[in-house]
Amino acid sequence: MCQGSAIAREPLSAAVRRAERARLRKVLRAEGYAVTAQRRATYDALLDANDHTCVEHILEAIQRAHPTWRVNKTTVYRNLDLFQALGLVREMRHEDGRAQYELALHGPHGHLICRQCGALFDLDPALAATVQHRLREHSGFAVDLAGHALYGVCARCATVRQGAVA
Repeated sequence: MCQGSAIAREPLSAAVRRAERARLRKVLRAEGYAVTAQRRATYDALLDANDHTCVEHILEAIQRAHPTWRVNKTTVYRNLDLFQALGLVREMRHEDGRAQYELALHGPHGHLICRQCGALFDLDPALAATVQHRLREHSGFAVDLAGHALYGVCARCATVRQGAVA
Protein backbone atom coordinates (compact mmCIF):
# COMPACT_ATOMS: atom_id res chain seq x y z
CA MET A 1 0.00 0.00 0.00
CA CYS A 2 1.04 3.57 -0.46
CA GLN A 3 1.78 6.41 1.84
CA GLY A 4 0.53 9.91 1.07
CA SER A 5 2.43 13.13 1.50
CA ALA A 6 3.99 13.91 4.85
CA ILE A 7 2.37 17.34 4.63
CA ALA A 8 -1.28 16.88 3.69
CA ARG A 9 -2.79 19.10 1.05
CA GLU A 10 -6.03 20.92 1.74
CA PRO A 11 -9.14 19.24 0.29
CA LEU A 12 -10.11 20.62 -3.10
CA SER A 13 -12.89 23.18 -3.09
CA ALA A 14 -16.23 22.35 -4.67
CA ALA A 15 -15.47 24.81 -7.48
CA VAL A 16 -12.12 23.16 -8.27
CA ARG A 17 -13.72 19.71 -8.19
CA ARG A 18 -16.45 20.86 -10.62
CA ALA A 19 -13.86 22.43 -12.92
CA GLU A 20 -11.71 19.29 -12.85
CA ARG A 21 -14.69 17.04 -13.61
CA ALA A 22 -15.59 19.32 -16.53
CA ARG A 23 -11.97 19.21 -17.73
CA LEU A 24 -12.02 15.41 -17.59
CA ARG A 25 -15.17 15.28 -19.73
CA LYS A 26 -13.82 17.86 -22.18
CA VAL A 27 -10.44 16.17 -22.62
CA LEU A 28 -11.91 12.67 -23.00
CA ARG A 29 -14.44 13.83 -25.59
CA ALA A 30 -11.89 15.92 -27.48
CA GLU A 31 -9.65 12.86 -27.81
CA GLY A 32 -12.52 10.58 -28.82
CA TYR A 33 -12.88 8.64 -25.57
CA ALA A 34 -16.15 7.83 -23.85
CA VAL A 35 -16.88 9.46 -20.51
CA THR A 36 -17.64 6.25 -18.61
CA ALA A 37 -18.83 5.89 -15.04
CA GLN A 38 -15.62 3.98 -14.18
CA ARG A 39 -13.43 6.77 -15.56
CA ARG A 40 -15.39 9.38 -13.63
CA ALA A 41 -15.15 7.27 -10.45
CA THR A 42 -11.38 6.82 -10.89
CA TYR A 43 -10.93 10.56 -11.35
CA ASP A 44 -13.23 11.28 -8.39
CA ALA A 45 -11.04 9.05 -6.20
CA LEU A 46 -8.02 11.14 -7.21
CA LEU A 47 -9.95 14.36 -6.53
CA ASP A 48 -10.98 13.03 -3.11
CA ALA A 49 -7.41 12.02 -2.23
CA ASN A 50 -5.84 15.24 -3.57
CA ASP A 51 -2.52 13.60 -2.79
CA HIS A 52 -0.13 10.94 -4.03
CA THR A 53 -2.09 7.71 -4.01
CA CYS A 54 -1.73 4.14 -5.22
CA VAL A 55 -3.96 1.93 -7.33
CA GLU A 56 -5.04 -0.06 -4.26
CA HIS A 57 -6.33 3.08 -2.51
CA ILE A 58 -8.06 4.30 -5.66
CA LEU A 59 -9.74 0.91 -6.07
CA GLU A 60 -10.83 0.90 -2.40
CA ALA A 61 -12.33 4.39 -2.81
CA ILE A 62 -14.27 3.30 -5.90
CA GLN A 63 -15.52 0.15 -4.15
CA ARG A 64 -16.64 2.19 -1.12
CA ALA A 65 -18.47 4.71 -3.31
CA HIS A 66 -19.97 2.06 -5.62
CA PRO A 67 -20.24 -1.26 -3.74
CA THR A 68 -22.33 -2.93 -6.45
CA TRP A 69 -19.80 -2.25 -9.22
CA ARG A 70 -17.37 -4.92 -10.35
CA VAL A 71 -14.25 -2.78 -10.83
CA ASN A 72 -10.80 -4.33 -10.61
CA LYS A 73 -7.18 -3.15 -10.60
CA THR A 74 -6.88 -3.64 -14.36
CA THR A 75 -9.67 -1.12 -14.96
CA VAL A 76 -8.04 1.38 -12.62
CA TYR A 77 -4.61 0.91 -14.24
CA ARG A 78 -6.10 1.39 -17.72
CA ASN A 79 -7.88 4.56 -16.62
CA LEU A 80 -4.72 5.91 -15.00
CA ASP A 81 -2.68 5.11 -18.14
CA LEU A 82 -5.24 6.99 -20.23
CA PHE A 83 -5.31 9.93 -17.80
CA GLN A 84 -1.52 10.12 -17.93
CA ALA A 85 -1.50 10.07 -21.72
CA LEU A 86 -4.05 12.91 -21.70
CA GLY A 87 -2.02 14.96 -19.20
CA LEU A 88 -4.60 14.73 -16.41
CA VAL A 89 -2.54 12.65 -13.98
CA ARG A 90 1.15 12.20 -13.17
CA GLU A 91 2.84 9.01 -12.01
CA MET A 92 5.73 8.79 -9.58
CA ARG A 93 7.65 5.54 -9.13
CA HIS A 94 9.47 4.55 -5.97
CA GLU A 95 12.84 2.77 -6.03
CA ASP A 96 11.06 -0.54 -5.44
CA GLY A 97 8.85 -0.03 -8.50
CA ARG A 98 5.65 0.94 -6.65
CA ALA A 99 3.73 3.69 -8.42
CA GLN A 100 1.77 6.54 -6.96
CA TYR A 101 -0.47 8.92 -8.86
CA GLU A 102 -1.56 12.49 -8.39
CA LEU A 103 -3.59 15.05 -10.27
CA ALA A 104 -1.67 17.06 -12.85
CA LEU A 105 -3.37 20.23 -11.61
CA HIS A 106 -0.60 20.50 -9.00
CA GLY A 107 1.92 21.12 -11.79
CA PRO A 108 5.14 19.27 -12.51
CA HIS A 109 7.33 18.79 -9.45
CA GLY A 110 9.78 16.37 -7.93
CA HIS A 111 9.55 14.51 -4.66
CA LEU A 112 11.63 13.83 -1.58
CA ILE A 113 11.24 10.43 0.07
CA CYS A 114 12.61 9.47 3.46
CA ARG A 115 14.39 6.12 3.41
CA GLN A 116 13.74 5.68 7.15
CA CYS A 117 9.99 6.26 7.50
CA GLY A 118 8.84 6.47 3.87
CA ALA A 119 7.45 10.00 4.26
CA LEU A 120 6.92 11.73 0.93
CA PHE A 121 7.34 15.47 0.41
CA ASP A 122 6.75 17.57 -2.69
CA LEU A 123 9.96 19.20 -3.88
CA ASP A 124 9.43 22.95 -4.17
CA PRO A 125 9.52 23.75 -7.94
CA ALA A 126 11.59 26.92 -7.35
CA LEU A 127 14.18 24.94 -5.38
CA ALA A 128 14.19 22.23 -8.06
CA ALA A 129 14.76 24.89 -10.74
CA THR A 130 17.75 26.23 -8.77
CA VAL A 131 19.23 22.73 -8.42
CA GLN A 132 18.65 22.03 -12.11
CA HIS A 133 20.31 25.32 -13.08
CA ARG A 134 23.34 24.69 -10.83
CA LEU A 135 23.77 21.15 -12.18
CA ARG A 136 23.62 22.44 -15.75
CA GLU A 137 26.20 25.16 -14.93
CA HIS A 138 28.53 22.72 -13.16
CA SER A 139 28.30 19.65 -15.37
CA GLY A 140 26.51 20.73 -18.52
CA PHE A 141 23.87 18.10 -17.74
CA ALA A 142 20.22 19.17 -17.97
CA VAL A 143 18.45 17.13 -15.30
CA ASP A 144 14.67 16.89 -15.12
CA LEU A 145 13.42 16.50 -11.55
CA ALA A 146 9.71 16.70 -12.38
CA GLY A 147 8.02 13.42 -11.53
CA HIS A 148 11.16 11.97 -9.99
CA ALA A 149 12.15 11.36 -6.41
CA LEU A 150 15.26 12.15 -4.41
CA TYR A 151 15.87 9.82 -1.47
CA GLY A 152 17.35 10.69 1.88
CA VAL A 153 16.41 11.10 5.54
CA CYS A 154 13.70 13.54 6.64
CA ALA A 155 14.29 16.04 9.44
CA ARG A 156 12.20 14.05 11.93
CA CYS A 157 14.12 10.81 11.34
CA ALA A 158 17.45 12.64 11.38
CA THR A 159 16.56 14.15 14.77
CA VAL A 160 15.52 10.74 16.13
CA ARG A 161 18.72 9.19 14.78
CA GLN A 162 20.86 11.96 16.31
CA GLY A 163 19.11 11.48 19.66
CA ALA A 164 19.85 7.77 19.56
CA VAL A 165 23.55 8.41 18.88
CA ALA A 166 23.96 11.00 21.66
